[in-house]
Amino acid sequence: MKRLHSLLTGTLLSSAMFTGALATSVMSHSAVAAQGTTPTLKLDSCFVAGVTKQLQCGTLAVPENWQAPSDKTLDLNVIVANAVSQSPKSDPLFLLMGGPGQASSELVAGLLKIFRSVREDRDLVFIDQRGTGKSSALVCDEEDGDIYEVLSSDFNVDDVKKCIASFDVDLSQYNTNNAILDFDAVREALGYQQINLYGISYGSRAAMVYMREKPAALRSVILDGVVPPQVVVGPMGIEAERAFDIMIEQCSQSEACAKQFPNFLGDYQKIRAQLEQAPIKTMIDHPVTDKPIALNIDSKKFINQIRNMFYSVGMRELVPYVVSEFSKGNYKPFVGMMSQSEDSTGGMYVGLTFNILCNEDIPRASRDLLAKDSANRFSGAHTFEVFSSICEHWPTFDAPENFGDKVTSDIPTMLLSGELDPVTPPAWGSLAAEGLSNSKHYIAKNAGHGLITQSCAANMISEYLENLNFDDVNSACLDKQPLPGFLLNNNSNMAVPAKDSAKEAK
Repeated sequence: MKRLHSLLTGTLLSSAMFTGALATSVMSHSAVAAQGTTPTLKLDSCFVAGVTKQLQCGTLAVPENWQAPSDKTLDLNVIVANAVSQSPKSDPLFLLMGGPGQASSELVAGLLKIFRSVREDRDLVFIDQRGTGKSSALVCDEEDGDIYEVLSSDFNVDDVKKCIASFDVDLSQYNTNNAILDFDAVREALGYQQINLYGISYGSRAAMVYMREKPAALRSVILDGVVPPQVVVGPMGIEAERAFDIMIEQCSQSEACAKQFPNFLGDYQKIRAQLEQAPIKTMIDHPVTDKPIALNIDSKKFINQIRNMFYSVGMRELVPYVVSEFSKGNYKPFVGMMSQSEDSTGGMYVGLTFNILCNEDIPRASRDLLAKDSANRFSGAHTFEVFSSICEHWPTFDAPENFGDKVTSDIPTMLLSGELDPVTPPAWGSLAAEGLSNSKHYIAKNAGHGLITQSCAANMISEYLENLNFDDVNSACLDKQPLPGFLLNNNSNMAVPAKDSAKEAK
């Protein structure tokens, strides 16, 4: 339901590309094909949207409840992109996606481009986590009005109950630990002895649970936009405030930006205060069709949209202009930004998102944590309220007692963080690294969330996977990432950023 999607917008990683698979019947040439492996996963040639050459697709039946393996099963959707080399390495790269709630299969085309150097010698393996894609997806029907008219605060208990009632599954089994058992079952079924593991955003947390539960299966791990288990996801206002403060500082240090937007913070605070008193309800021309549409905006919708713009460096540079124009009553730039993300949550399986966060995170949020997070000047208590309003009505299960414990491991691990990240700050990567004795943490000063999409991180990963030697990794390329500027007006004039102005917000 779009109302639930609207509430969800801007959690950990909430953008996806849609792809599909069409099976034919040509056997895989993968290095995985160890004969006699039990169970086995038969891969057939398939087409995936956005990919011109055939890949390999298959399904693996796994227990819905791993404690009762003879009971109900579910089919995991698996796609393998074979290594280009005719004599590939025996250790592939498994890719775990974010959200929680992203389907790996729906991101294949983009990820193949990003990891093309890794694929030269290694298979890439994509698995739809249970609850996403073609692995018993937890889908909430889309039936509400468009994103421009729906107020994000229009929370309706009936929406949640209808969504839950549509699931013919045992929701208690759709959790991170069972997902890891699924992933490892795929590894065994394909005949891999050890794998390399890449996890982005929530996928980094899943990867760390994999490290804890099945360490012998892992040759190496790469964590991008790190979410250690000991961090509670939900009350994330402090993280957004930190990114906001960096933006304010960068604008103030740029002569052109400071001149054009002298009251950036004041404008933002004024808008928030006005929207908290009364939502804006007006008519405006649609940014694409140019037809009149109803536009309703409350404080939560405004905060969500601005926060989402922090994720992308390209969108981030528009924030001062959008805020300034909004404060003057010109909502067109804001609506234009909304149109860019109109379908961004379409690939998020929000049933899984709420199922995991409502049970593995929100119950661990202490009063002290909530009080500290709510004191932030960017969103107040908004980020936690979004989840708590849903979780109050969501079915519960007990996460493992050690779920929130620090992960300790000597598995070779590369950690990647962006200084401008509004949701998984570098401090989270440093926290995760405390338990990882054979690790190195790389921080890109001028990048945001998910380094593989905006920096040279994919090449660094390829270099690292060869010998698992950090000395082989050329991380100097991260420092060459240009500091983003800021749009000054609708003529596309840009403010040149002050050199080295991206500092840790205090």
